[in-house]
Amino acid sequence: MTAGTSLPDPRAILDEAQALRPFIVDLTLRVCRERTVDYFPEDFPGGGPDGMTSPGQEGKVVAVLAEELKRLGVRYTVHAKVAGRDNLLATVGGGLPGYRKMLVLLHTDVVPSGAPSDWKFKPFEPFEKGGKLYGRGVLDDKGPLVSAFAALRILKAHEGALSGSFTFGAVGDEEVGVGVGLPFLIEQKLIDCTDAVIPDIAGNMKEINVAEKGRVLLKVRAHGRQAHAMEPAKGVNAINATARFLTALQNRRLRYRAHPILGGPTLNVGLIRGGVAPNAVPADCETTLDIRYVPGQTAEGIREEIQTIADEIIWGPGEVTAASLKVEVVQDAKPCEVSPEAPIVKRILRHAPDAKVVGSGGGTFAKDLVLMGVDAVGWSPGDEATYHQPNEEIEVEQLVTFAGRLANLALEIANEKQAR
Repeated sequence: MTAGTSLPDPRAILDEAQALRPFIVDLTLRVCRERTVDYFPEDFPGGGPDGMTSPGQEGKVVAVLAEELKRLGVRYTVHAKVAGRDNLLATVGGGLPGYRKMLVLLHTDVVPSGAPSDWKFKPFEPFEKGGKLYGRGVLDDKGPLVSAFAALRILKAHEGALSGSFTFGAVGDEEVGVGVGLPFLIEQKLIDCTDAVIPDIAGNMKEINVAEKGRVLLKVRAHGRQAHAMEPAKGVNAINATARFLTALQNRRLRYRAHPILGGPTLNVGLIRGGVAPNAVPADCETTLDIRYVPGQTAEGIREEIQTIADEIIWGPGEVTAASLKVEVVQDAKPCEVSPEAPIVKRILRHAPDAKVVGSGGGTFAKDLVLMGVDAVGWSPGDEATYHQPNEEIEVEQLVTFAGRLANLALEIANEKQAR
């Protein structure tokens, strides 16, 4: 390996990606057959969704990828904080001192499929039809994962022309985030890069995501007094108290300053549970709020605002209930942003000149990387229409094209010297 080796023709790299089309289809279907559904166990007290016995089980996908890497002769490592929830890092390139190190991270877990009646086909029996792949995970994020893996395969074939390095990461626990995925890798000091692309935003490669809203999960717990349903006045109905709270919440607006890319916050009432039986006044009700917030807001500040609304319900004018409502922060991921003028953005625009800079209310691996000082942006194949939806799909051509573009981008980045 010699620094300054001439780079392959970008058009030839795109042709190599086209030749890998059957490989991309086959490997995507294989990893999508592996059920790696992620969830909070407490949200599924009757047992995991989709037949899962424990969250994630991402090691099943890592095992498939590891066999391919052995065959290709690519060096890789596997790291797990929790048994069965493996994370894989594979690197190619010369790794010469002073050259840039590019990272691409994709997640191996998926969201639950939901009601079977909403699907036109079985979610975990993926297939190809009419130039598209169908099944849970083909879009989010296993199809893009395989596309990036194909880029890794292309780069391995041209490793002598790669002065720096390109690292492919297949990482778990993105959909829930309990700390066994990227945060664990960061804690273990296993992430070493100068630039990063996170292919987890769809956008048909026409969007470059430079900013993400923060996400705070709040639990609102209402507590009343249980009684027999034949004499409800002897009890305090926690579900009724929660209903009053949610009605008030709909008519209130959180304090914020509009962000030039992200706009304002959003609030979603995602889960609600209460009561023990129809013939008993419910003493407890729990609601989970998912709030996506913008720079200038904080999780604690939002919690205080929501608690104030809850307190007004309990101590409202003309009526005092014996119920209590307590608001707690369950999870918090802070907002992040990369300058639209950052070098990584300009480099991507050379390979996707019709792309535009955007922000997102969703959270990706980019957030943790940006917060540790890396210019990490989202750029991805696929249409967002079926993100987290039934009947998930993606065009094969999107995956093939992205593999070639990503490989060309990596060749460009990993042959640049780091700024001193």
